[in-house]
Amino acid sequence: MKELFKKHLSLVGFLVWGAFTLIEFLWRFILKIDHYDLAEIGFVLWISAAFIQGILNEKYYTKYSEKVKNGIIVFSVAISIGLIYYILD
Repeated sequence: MKELFKKHLSLVGFLVWGAFTLIEFLWRFILKIDHYDLAEIGFVLWISAAFIQGILNEKYYTKYSEKVKNGIIVFSVAISIGLIYYILD
């Protein structure tokens, strides 16, 4: 599973962003619902997924241990959750 995330996590994030953007355009322009900013939430998820993929592929933080890398991943997920909460407010 880790190898699958190493290869395709950024692509999954991009597809989530694209799907959220299409849903937002559908809601905003066709159904006239202006409630959430799904495109921004999808963008935050995409950037977080790309950053985590870079850490898993050892593109960033190469000289740190696995424990420190896991802590950085948890911190980036927490920051992403905080940003999504801020966008929803």
